[in-house]
Amino acid sequence: MSVSHLWLGLLSSVVVFIVCFSGAMYSFKTQISELLNYEVVFNSQETDANWIQPDQIKTNFLEENRQVTTIIYPSDFSRNILVAYHDVEEDYDGHFYIHPTSGEIIGSSSRSIGHFFDLMKSIHKNLLLGKVGNHIVGVSILIFVVLLVSGLVLWFPKNKKQWKQGFTIKWSAKLPRIIYDLHNTLGFYTFLLLLFISITGLYVSYAWVKSAVVVSLGGQPVLNEANAEAMKSELSNVFASFLEESIDNQEEKKKEASVSLNQLLEDSKQRLPYKGITTIHFPTEDNPNYQITKIKQESIFSAVVPDHVKYGKDGQFKKLILFTDQSIADQFMEVSLPLHTGEILGLSGIILYFIVTMIACSMPVTGILIWVRKL
Repeated sequence: MSVSHLWLGLLSSVVVFIVCFSGAMYSFKTQISELLNYEVVFNSQETDANWIQPDQIKTNFLEENRQVTTIIYPSDFSRNILVAYHDVEEDYDGHFYIHPTSGEIIGSSSRSIGHFFDLMKSIHKNLLLGKVGNHIVGVSILIFVVLLVSGLVLWFPKNKKQWKQGFTIKWSAKLPRIIYDLHNTLGFYTFLLLLFISITGLYVSYAWVKSAVVVSLGGQPVLNEANAEAMKSELSNVFASFLEESIDNQEEKKKEASVSLNQLLEDSKQRLPYKGITTIHFPTEDNPNYQITKIKQESIFSAVVPDHVKYGKDGQFKKLILFTDQSIADQFMEVSLPLHTGEILGLSGIILYFIVTMIACSMPVTGILIWVRKL
């Protein structure tokens, strides 16, 4: 097993290092972007207790030939409101932060930082090699999962003396022993987290992994072109629901948008009566409905666990989707990405993800050093 662990490690080492390092860099995207754009993201002016209403925001932007696509209200006045828009004349998408009560445009965040993190994300997903890169990353992470399991088997102490050695790093020893302990001991302590990060990463990338995870949680298999015919009978209820929603969307596309956003926001507050970040999603070509998403701030999962309220173009209430009412499989599908990055636990989860992925970066390095010494 040690030989296979060695050669599999060498085979995937470069890709694993690059993927883990780029993931670690990307993990602080939001925090770094907000820090560098502090003056526009955070509100330093005095405010009263009245938020500017969404209808007023929409009107203000239309006067400048900008179609609002998303409005994000923060949970309190310490932050400015984020408004995403499409410029009708220049035909481009942009965003502005506006004052939470006056609606005054404060500015937009730096785009250069966004380009850097987009690069890190692309490297993390496909090494900038498109679909071929996706498969290379996927295979390498699968190998990494095998390495984690085989590494745990190799780590397992054979006697009482080795138990102590397996749990500690002997810093007073010579460099080769320290390198071995770093690889061996840190691998053990991060085993579960690295395994979880790897599996959730594969879940995001591969339909068959997604199906396996969802089915294990009691959900239906993920439908794709390869298995569509064989799964028709099992997915009849899901298909009927999808068909009903598709027909409803077609009907909504025929309607003209004539709704008071203020009323929708007030109605959503009645249905979701808690403090949190509120996002108003405007109708699009693919989804011709208004959707208001709210994220509770008092919860341990405050960073990512959303509730949704769906409305038609005419303002008619359609559906309330509470995270707690969804099945475990649906909950997992909704928060799979925040689970992968640690965002589900807020800043503490992101810091933990960063530390664990940096340890994962060290695994190929220390492994190669151990292998070189044995030559």
